[in-house]
Amino acid sequence: MLTVRYLCLFLFALGGAETAEASQGRLVDKKTGAPIANASVLVVGSGGEAKSDADGRFVIKPDPQVPFELVVIVDGGRMARPVRVEQVDANGQFVIELEAVLDSGINEQLTVTGVAPSIEATPGAATTSLSSRDVAARNPGNLVQALENVAGVNQVSEGQAAVPAVRGLAQGRTLILIDGARVTAERRVGPSATFLDPSVVSSVDVARGPGSVAYGSDAFGGVISVRTKRAAANAPLSVTASGTVGTGIPDRRGSIEIGRGFAKGSLFASGHYREVEDYDGPTASVLNSGYRDGGFLVRGDRMTSNALLSFGWQSDMARDVERPRNNSDVTRFFYPFENSHRFTAEYETAGVSGLSQLRVTGFLGTSDQRTDQNRFGTPSRARALERADISANDFGLRVIAEKNTDRMRFEGGVDLNGRYGLEAHDIVFTYDLAGNETSMSDTLSTENARKVDTGLFAQLRGVVASRVEATVGVRGDVVQNTNAGGYFGDRSETNTSASGFGALTVGPFEGLTFTAQASSGSRDPRLSDLYYRGPTGRGFITGNPDLETERSLQFDLGAHYSSKSVRAGVYTYRYEITNLIERYQTATDFFFFRNRGKARLTGWEAEVSATIGYGFSVDLAGQTMTGKAIDDGTGLDDLSPGSISVIARQQVRNAGTLFLRVAKYAELDTPGPNEVPAPGYTLVDAGGSWRFNKSLELRANARNLTNAEYHASPSSRWVFGPGRSFSATAVIGF
Repeated sequence: MLTVRYLCLFLFALGGAETAEASQGRLVDKKTGAPIANASVLVVGSGGEAKSDADGRFVIKPDPQVPFELVVIVDGGRMARPVRVEQVDANGQFVIELEAVLDSGINEQLTVTGVAPSIEATPGAATTSLSSRDVAARNPGNLVQALENVAGVNQVSEGQAAVPAVRGLAQGRTLILIDGARVTAERRVGPSATFLDPSVVSSVDVARGPGSVAYGSDAFGGVISVRTKRAAANAPLSVTASGTVGTGIPDRRGSIEIGRGFAKGSLFASGHYREVEDYDGPTASVLNSGYRDGGFLVRGDRMTSNALLSFGWQSDMARDVERPRNNSDVTRFFYPFENSHRFTAEYETAGVSGLSQLRVTGFLGTSDQRTDQNRFGTPSRARALERADISANDFGLRVIAEKNTDRMRFEGGVDLNGRYGLEAHDIVFTYDLAGNETSMSDTLSTENARKVDTGLFAQLRGVVASRVEATVGVRGDVVQNTNAGGYFGDRSETNTSASGFGALTVGPFEGLTFTAQASSGSRDPRLSDLYYRGPTGRGFITGNPDLETERSLQFDLGAHYSSKSVRAGVYTYRYEITNLIERYQTATDFFFFRNRGKARLTGWEAEVSATIGYGFSVDLAGQTMTGKAIDDGTGLDDLSPGSISVIARQQVRNAGTLFLRVAKYAELDTPGPNEVPAPGYTLVDAGGSWRFNKSLELRANARNLTNAEYHASPSSRWVFGPGRSFSATAVIGF
């Protein structure tokens, strides 16, 4: 754990460092020459960002070494292809002319390694950003599928309730943000953002590596940040409707979007509906794998020359979200309903009280969910139904101040978040052999549980020598967990924890940069880990109010390379986790929680993006990870087997794109305590799109073309993943 002593040494080093000047740039539209205001400008492979003013001017501090790459994100969340700056003038000034891709972005499928614009990532984190076009082209059914080509991100659990995990750290160890607000869930495997329809996604950023200093608990595996769509300033009224039909995975989806920009703001609204029946596996239909959902999003932005104020409301309602298991013909697990309502507010300004930037994010949300475990009756055994009704409220307030000088960048703030009013009912229905209900009992499993996490954090990054930057960060948290009534009775615990990191970045040398980082983090048990008792999608679980806080010591090494046509990153990591919170079984489908001694997790990741020419590009992602409990050498749950995937893209004239994806997954031969071995497999996907005019685009996608057999997850209740499937989407706009 880092202490104040190390921070003082760092400041001393900065005092003797050579002065680094600031680079001054200007953004203009290549077609018209007009300045581009309110754009975010990020240096690929480096932290921090700059904002362009009304004249399109921005300042990067400290000065990056030439050559360097910039990513520009204009209002509305649209990302331009990275721009390479080969030289600046004697005063450190340069001009960036953005291409017409900003007009629509209809053919830009962007996966950018080395940036995560919406995440306060550490220098040692492996970062990746996906554009809305990249997400739309794959036509994913959920957030997990949208991230399936990001190294180090794997799927946990099955069906629509699948959860994305960074570096195998599920069960509340990977933080998911939507428009800056945390996604919280009482599911054992962690939040899945099941309610999110990928059609409303503007971008997805992923930071693989320790996020505890910036975000506290739930983030020491990594952070996944989703930004939803918004309209651009001065944009004319636009209406876009889309519809999807499919085979293999019976998929029916419809959505509509309406946007309008004004001189100093914009309004955006969207709605969607999806209905999916049981999907087809390679040889047979997989029982209990369908779902229905719908929702809407409304967002308003107010912009001035140096500030942005944004408000959003998102409501999503899912029905009959089914959990496929290999005993679904005997016992059906599903969520009859899952509702989420989220209000978010953001304020961002520059040049206030000497600060380079001030950002405030607020969030209020409610959620309620029902889980049914329905055991079918037989001639000799009566039907049985056990139900869990869970509701809760969430909140968050995050204030971040940033101060940049010619030699250093400081970032600090306060992070207040939590969940309150958690209530859970364990309801049991009994029936006679004729199928008639004979009794019903309602046990208040959790009457009123609350968690409040208050954190203070600071991060300082500066130049200590030519081509050498050092960064340190510290955070302190006070977490209060309270339970009133219910199965465990009145309980209250207050935990304090400290997190920190130190990183050294060297380069670039001809586009090559190296980073070494050591960090410590913590993860507080979730409320349901402590105080919940009742049925879940995997069986019946009983919490443990005596769980202690998990702690981690993490080491990350990374190398990032950037040239005119190639961007690549290679990362390796090692996690030492103490007080590991583990879910274990005493009988089939009956689970409990406990702290375990120590666990070790190691792995590596690689990402390469290359532009070949003539509209052809290739993205490659590969990873391996291994983990075990130190006391007995057993494997850990939720880890992904080694994998490598390649996506080849071809732009066809200026109206269409084609892609082919091949992904190879190794066998899982060291499963965790709640898993079974799983065979390796290869998936082949393909797709394309064609824009006929400004009003019509058609997309086609094919998944698992070889109809390969594979386990949807290594759970002991595993089912086959989807077999060969096809879908077609029409997008109409004006």
